[in-house]
Order: sequence, then C-alpha cells, then structure tokens
Amino acid sequence: MGRLFGICVLKGSELKENDPRRKYKYRVVFQGNNVINQNWEAAIFQDLGSAPASMEAGKVADCYGCLPGHATQQADAEQAYVQAKLTGRTTWVALPPDQWPDEWRQRGMHRLVVKLDKALYGHPDSGTMWEKHCDSELLAQGFVPIEHWPSCYFHERLKLMLAVYVDDFKLSGPKENLAQGWKLIGHGRTGGITLEAPSESGLYLGCKHEIGTTTVQPTASAPAGTPATVVSYVTYNMEEFLQS
Repeated sequence: MGRLFGICVLKGSELKENDPRRKYKYRVVFQGNNVINQNWEAAIFQDLGSAPASMEAGKVADCYGCLPGHATQQADAEQAYVQAKLTGRTTWVALPPDQWPDEWRQRGMHRLVVKLDKALYGHPDSGTMWEKHCDSELLAQGFVPIEHWPSCYFHERLKLMLAVYVDDFKLSGPKENLAQGWKLIGHGRTGGITLEAPSESGLYLGCKHEIGTTTVQPTASAPAGTPATVVSYVTYNMEEFLQS
C-alpha cells in the first residue's frame, strides 16, 4: 500500500518566458519512498529496471535523418506511464482527501484505499510496465528492436529508425514515410500509443536541435565539373539552459 500526491512543475523553465514550450504541468504521482506491505513493513518490489534509449542512439537517429531525402520528427506520448497497466504484485493506494467522491465523505469513511490499475509515475515498477507496453505495440506494427540498443527500433519496409526515451519518440527516415510511421505507432496491438502531434526536430531532452543545410564544395582532387553538394546538419544548442 502506498500514497498518491500531486506535484506541479514549470516544464522548460530554462526557456524564454514567451516560449510556448515553457508551461506549468501538473501530475499525480505515487509516493515510492513510503510503501508498506500487509504487515506494515517496507515493501519489496520486482526492481526490474528500465532501459530508455541512450544519448548516442538519439544522435544516430539525427544522423540518419540528415541523409539525402530523409528527415527527423519527434512526438511526446500523452501521459505515457498511465497508458500501461500495472501488473505484478497488487498495489493499493490511499487517495488524497481532495480526490474523494462525495459519497465517501457522506458515509463517514476513513482512509480508504483503492487498487492501482495503471503504471503511475513514481511506482518502482512503472517504467518497466510502460516499456513492455510500448515494446508490444511497436512489435505488432513491424518495428524490430535494434540489437544491443535499448528502446531503439527499425522498420524495414518503411526504412524508419525510432528511438524512444521514456515518453519522447524520435523518428527518422525517408520524408515520405514519416507520416505512415507515426500512424503505425498509434495503431498497435491493443490500440496503439497515444501521441501528441508530431513536429520537426526541436527541443529534445532539454536540448534544442536546430536543423540546417550547408554547401560543401568539391575538393581539389575531385574530377573537373564535380558539382557542390548540399548537406544537412544538426546543431545542439544549449545556450538558454546554460544562461538559466
């Protein structure tokens, strides 16, 4: 048995005040540092651990998106963890009094607990439950895990690379296939993963990703008449974070 409480944070606090990505965000979380079992002893969890995509994987996705004819887009999963069911040991939670139905108060009930059905933020096993749910939905749509790279996938038919860092999805590949890739992610085995609208590369894990192009002139040893080449690049801009 554990407890729930609400927290409100300023997401993107390092961004400028007029940046629409700088906003207050409220969520209810599980108090993972104060959980007991039926004997009022400290509860022991499965401690399965989670394995989000590494920073290197995100940069490889950026590189793949810079290839000719390719692009990179990103999207956030809406309330990611609670899209997954909480399995394993049954957990009961005491709701904050301000979340009680009127009926409970009218009946004079005291310290009621309810069964926790979703993988709520803060529960020690929630990260693993979300990753299992995410993996199952992606596999059902043809995304194949990349060996030795946690939470990274490749879709062979669409030639798309996907890196998942908790609730941040980064998808790279041929421009004409990106929309179909996002559609597949949203239509998985049990209804898919609910995502916000995809956007071009921008703020990812607190770092601004700025996509640009430049012209590379042929080297002196290149055959005569070799044209210049236009290439894409990514600038990782942490200026606002450092200023804050």
